[in-house]
Amino acid sequence: IPSRRFRFEASIQRSESIIIAHAHRTASAIFHPESFANHTNTNSKSLPSLMGKIKTTTAETKSTPNITPSYDIPRHIALICDGNSRWSTQKFLPKSMGHVAGADRVVNLIQTLLDGQQKMIQPKQNAKHKSQRIEYCTLFAFSTENWSRPQREISALFKIIERMAIQYRQDEAVRAGTIQIDILGNLDDERIPEATRRELRVLQMLCKENCRRRMEDAKDNGDQHNVLTICLAINYGGRADILQATQKLAQSILSGELSPDALMDESEISKRLCTAHLPDPDLIIRTGGEKRLSNFLLWDAAYAEIYFSDILWPDFDENA
Repeated sequence: IPSRRFRFEASIQRSESIIIAHAHRTASAIFHPESFANHTNTNSKSLPSLMGKIKTTTAETKSTPNITPSYDIPRHIALICDGNSRWSTQKFLPKSMGHVAGADRVVNLIQTLLDGQQKMIQPKQNAKHKSQRIEYCTLFAFSTENWSRPQREISALFKIIERMAIQYRQDEAVRAGTIQIDILGNLDDERIPEATRRELRVLQMLCKENCRRRMEDAKDNGDQHNVLTICLAINYGGRADILQATQKLAQSILSGELSPDALMDESEISKRLCTAHLPDPDLIIRTGGEKRLSNFLLWDAAYAEIYFSDILWPDFDENA
């Protein structure tokens, strides 16, 4: 794979170290393994482990030195979090427990990225510099192709997603406005449980409002750039996104808003994608051993570095 913005081998090793340096930290009790039907709100400000008695291999946290790195950190990373079902099969557990472990790893990753923001020295404004921190992280949570899975597994997945949304409303970073959680994909699909759609929209709006308030209250302009954007791709497909963008473009041409020449301008498609507000990913990581994109960010990934790991997603920790 050709290197462009940063040397591939060095950036992969160092980026993974930064992404996962604190990934053994405990996560939220956002889902109760014994029951998929019942859930209650919690006012806990911390995020204790999801897994209970099920243990995953972790190691001592190694502190990230508070120095300016000499290499270029990707501004936007995207992850295909594959291997939850195989993880549970290897441990003779229900598939739903693999998704619980996968959700635990997602929460760990988000906390790691937040920790990384605190440790990185921010460059001076208006100076020419390489990226010093990861600003965007997109996670492939549920694809349009996942509807072919057994209904019981789908229901468990959306229950986990719903519980995550409920828990993150109480998270300190969300309340402080230091994290923006966005949803990519079609949430209007009625196959998604209504409660799940509602909780995801509420979380997204809450994050947006808190981030706006934080930026308004900031004493200097540099502070507003410290927001970490987490994008959850739910009911998302790269082809479907390109299709809806071209449909919107065609409608604009038919209505006379744009001339037919707009068909020759790829930026007219880019600005109509659900990822239009994001920079293209610099690095895409896929766990689980498969070596394909699986309809993920097809338009956006044109110049991304791609790294494939054989490690299953629930085990993708600081030792990966």
